[in-house]
Amino acid sequence: MRPKSIEWPNKAKIAVSFFVGLESFVKYSQYRGSGDRVDYASVAFGEYGGKVGIWRILDVFTKHQVKGTIDTNGLAAERYPDAVKELHSLGHEIVGHGWSNDVPPTALDDQEERRVIKRTLDAISSVTGKRPVGWVSPAHLMTDKTFGFLVDEGIFWSGDLPGDDLPYHVNVESRPLVVMPRLDYANDLSLIFRPKNSPSLFFECFKTAFDRMYAEGDDGSPKLIDALIHAHIGGRPNYIGMYEQCITYAKQFSDVWFCTKGEIAQWYLDCYVKKS
Repeated sequence: MRPKSIEWPNKAKIAVSFFVGLESFVKYSQYRGSGDRVDYASVAFGEYGGKVGIWRILDVFTKHQVKGTIDTNGLAAERYPDAVKELHSLGHEIVGHGWSNDVPPTALDDQEERRVIKRTLDAISSVTGKRPVGWVSPAHLMTDKTFGFLVDEGIFWSGDLPGDDLPYHVNVESRPLVVMPRLDYANDLSLIFRPKNSPSLFFECFKTAFDRMYAEGDDGSPKLIDALIHAHIGGRPNYIGMYEQCITYAKQFSDVWFCTKGEIAQWYLDCYVKKS
């Protein structure tokens, strides 16, 4: 069976969202480290995101008048409340992303996972005044209980599963949870930082995917694309230009819906779930 098509607002040919990881770490970041000992240099590398990188990213969003979806650890909201508050006040979507990025749900028992989800959402809402409606697990690691815990806390979209081009939904305890697919066409961590590739590859991969998806939308099958950077990686001066290049490239095209993940999920719910 062929995949079902979707229709975006104003007959857009493609939906484009820009993703940011605003993360904090207890023992080590992606810089290096493992085990039980704290790697202070690795933690400091991660701190760059909340101290410096997120502000540079925010300036790029403001310059180009696009809204981002910000995966935010509860610990990051606690450590960098000014950044989270300003992002929220300017209309960017703040998304739950676990308490600290080096402790995924798969390292917790059921009771602790439930507690961490609530603690994370409480920490974010105490800063922004609004409880997140979306969730992305650290490293996209989830358990068989994660979806149930999320809907219990009012979450209506998850970004953990990479199994489709377009959003779909699953019924969890008789409630719909929208799955916003993990796309990874452009991801600074997996594409640039870990394999030590040139930053130019980020834009090349984004452009290749965008051109293909836009053409499919032009042929009557609209699609979705995103670009992900982490504030402590992509927010550095040697990376941020590649991200800005993605925004300026997409801005050259007509019939593009620039949106947050939450806006896409809400559109999907309103048009394809509530009316069914």
